Amino acid sequence: MNIKRSKIVEIILGIAFIVLGIFSLNRPIATLGILVIWFGVFSIARGVTNIVGIGAYTSRKSRGARLFIGIIDVIVGLLFVSNLVKGAFWLGIIFAVWFFVESIGNLFLTARFSERSGFGKVGILLLDMVCLVVAGLLIFNPIIVTLTLPILVGGFSIVFGLVQIVQGIRLS
Repeated sequence: MNIKRSKIVEIILGIAFIVLGIFSLNRPIATLGILVIWFGVFSIARGVTNIVGIGAYTSRKSRGARLFIGIIDVIVGLLFVSNLVKGAFWLGIIFAVWFFVESIGNLFLTARFSERSGFGKVGILLLDMVCLVVAGLLIFNPIIVTLTLPILVGGFSIVFGLVQIVQGIRLS
């Protein structure tokens, strides 16, 4: 693909993300419903992929684990798709737990960096601890996560769209 086409694709992609972000901010309930359905369909697809791909594993333990995970993924996906309200609530909990686990992982990862020292390392550690506290609060208030998820998606989409447009314009 030549550079002119790349520029056009980047700009079109940026505009699409901005439109998606504006839609997410203007229609938060529809956005939440779409996120729940997307998560459910993704979970079903992942489960089917795990079940169908069992033959690639030679170990019986690997096959059993894959089958179990695949079945759980399909069940979770069906639960999300069949009841959007409960799916939205559980999506909030899943995101809060995910945020918590990522914060713990980042905290331990940052603490292990021996080559980084000084203000940068301390700043990253403090930010990780703040993220850990926020994640803990979100776990105990999953409704807040559920209600703010469309706003976060909308804001991220707009920022990402602007970045894509700037990258498209700057391509030479």
